[in-house]
Amino acid sequence: MFSASHDEYDQEQQSSLKKARVLEYVTILYQASIIFLMFKVLGTSQAMKTAWIEDCLSLIPPVCFLVSSYVSAKNPTRNYPFGFHRIGSILFLCAALSLLVVGGYLVFDSGMKLYERHHPTIGMKEFFGRDMWLGWWMMIVLLWGTFPPILLGRLKMKHVKPLNDKILFTDAKMNKADWLTAVAAIGGILGIGFGFWWADAAAAIIISVDILHDGWRQTNDAVTGLMNRAPKDVDNGYSDLPQKVEAALNAFEWIEKAEVKLYESGNLIFGQGCAYVKSDDAVSADKIRMATKKALETDWRLQDFALTLCSKDRKDD
Repeated sequence: MFSASHDEYDQEQQSSLKKARVLEYVTILYQASIIFLMFKVLGTSQAMKTAWIEDCLSLIPPVCFLVSSYVSAKNPTRNYPFGFHRIGSILFLCAALSLLVVGGYLVFDSGMKLYERHHPTIGMKEFFGRDMWLGWWMMIVLLWGTFPPILLGRLKMKHVKPLNDKILFTDAKMNKADWLTAVAAIGGILGIGFGFWWADAAAAIIISVDILHDGWRQTNDAVTGLMNRAPKDVDNGYSDLPQKVEAALNAFEWIEKAEVKLYESGNLIFGQGCAYVKSDDAVSADKIRMATKKALETDWRLQDFALTLCSKDRKDD
């Protein structure tokens, strides 16, 4: 059965994929420990509540990446001849929407706490038979949730470009920025300790706006990607791949001009090209096959490309 390729990774990329999966499993286990510890010391602090919710949201990208990496590896079927790579784009949208919605809610909730002049209190709690101010334990937990994610984010970033995976890129960026959330939350807790009631809500707003900003940017990228927009690289800049493919096709002496249209399908790129020939003589199937192969060789991400011969009348239009 004619279908798109599903085995796009070479040996080096397969190694990157395995390492990325291990890092995501480690992230899930580590993040679960943070969520549990933060819940135990949550108290009435709005900043802690917001940071805890952000940590819960941080589970979404690694889960989405793992699901996407396994589903997209399935063989194409008659009903899905292009494979299952677009599951990555769909899950990327789901993750982005969750950030956008929750970020918007948290901005509103934190803003209302500030407007209502909510005065949070952090009391004492018994630990190992001794009463201690809960704020110290909050800050210890926040610090535990700060430095390991930075390391995980750096390690994941090494595998982003080899795999061209935007979910992994988003997850790595969130990990590397987690220290900002911890610093803001610690500032809010210290503010309560020094009697500045507004510091807690202000810190929560800072964290919430950061979540909302990430959600908006990623939702915009995910939605436009599903609209068959021209391909973008993982750093969100438009790819120059269409120009490279056109240049590769124009190098053939029998092609007068080539036009190319490409779109993203998960971490891969599919597309089609139109070749205007220089003469009216018949073009052999071998020439078309060679030109198509040359186009596919421009980038490993381009896994399905259809080349069509176009008449000069269409070019004039």
